[in-house]
Amino acid sequence: MKNTFRPDLTEYEIYIMALVDKLNEDAIYKITKTDAVKMAIEKAVKNVLPDVVIKPKRKRYVTWKY
Repeated sequence: MKNTFRPDLTEYEIYIMALVDKLNEDAIYKITKTDAVKMAIEKAVKNVLPDVVIKPKRKRYVTWKY
């Protein structure tokens, strides 16, 4: 059985919710807290480790500008 990595992010929940609210302002599909954290990690890895290729396994973030 595969071990599941579940970090305790309770101390950061206020920041995660602020990120979710900001992302959902223009999103076509609503982003969950999990997807917002995954997006933040992907962006950080892309900036710090540009040679690493990430294959996202999350909902796509599509914006709607009207």
